[in-house]
Amino acid sequence: MTIKSLLLGNKSNTKFDLTIVITLAIVTYLIASYFNLSERWFDWTHSEEYQLELYQADEIIFVLLVLSASLIWFSRRRYTELQSILQQNIAITLTLKKNNREVAELLTQNRALIKHITQVREAERSHLASELHDVFGQYLAAIDVNASTALKQTKADDKTYPLIKTIQDSANYLREVTRSQLRSIKPPSLESIGLSAAINELLAQWLISFPGYQLSLSIDVNDEWVEYDTALTIYRCLQEGLSNIVRHASASRISIDLATQLNPALENEIRLMLQDDGIGLDPAVSLGKGLGLIGIRERVTALSGHFHLYPAKPQGTALVLIIPL
Repeated sequence: MTIKSLLLGNKSNTKFDLTIVITLAIVTYLIASYFNLSERWFDWTHSEEYQLELYQADEIIFVLLVLSASLIWFSRRRYTELQSILQQNIAITLTLKKNNREVAELLTQNRALIKHITQVREAERSHLASELHDVFGQYLAAIDVNASTALKQTKADDKTYPLIKTIQDSANYLREVTRSQLRSIKPPSLESIGLSAAINELLAQWLISFPGYQLSLSIDVNDEWVEYDTALTIYRCLQEGLSNIVRHASASRISIDLATQLNPALENEIRLMLQDDGIGLDPAVSLGKGLGLIGIRERVTALSGHFHLYPAKPQGTALVLIIPL
């Protein structure tokens, strides 16, 4: 209900109340005239049978008159106070509406800024990945080829053979590290293979690095529904969530549930649930300290999604992300 409609309603109620008061006054006058109530009152108060003159009962009319006037004054005072309070409330409401609009604009700008920062960050990652692949990777490959050629031309009992072999092994190790970092910095082409395949590849590589975890995975995603920005957000949030589990949770089992859901009443949505059986955490404290969780929340919020973090049962932590499609 708007303030204008509220004021119009108050005016309508005032007119109705005044109509009732005037009607009652007219009806009272007609009844008093018909039954001669003033004469009856005079006779009754001056009757020797009831001896009401002793108590000055006939003067009650003046008491009632003063009481009525006092009640009118009292009502007027309360009415004035209520009008003042109403004006203050209206001013406060207008101020709150203005502040809400400003906060909404700031939130919109904040989401746009976060989205822009995310895009810039992904562009920097892509550039870094290209540099690692095109420069670092090629030079390591050249070192490997040269080392292999040198090994073929060097006898096994030569003193330089183990040195060349060490160079080749180091180059191979660095190539594997580079390849692993490339997968972390730049995800596989989400547009070509889809989110489901990218998640499966991410988890397969993750389990190679952390084989001690029991991973339960459920993916039911319609990749055609998921746009690139949403897919990248899910991918990065899952990466960060797994990193947090490794660093802080002391967990042994991890459950991942990713699904697109058809909602006839509202928009379609994608839902990610990441749960572990670790030591658990306090969401309020963790969100105040952990930049990773704040980054996940802001990424999801920038896409008008919902972020939920809460203790899991019987133990551990559950992270739930819901993003409209």
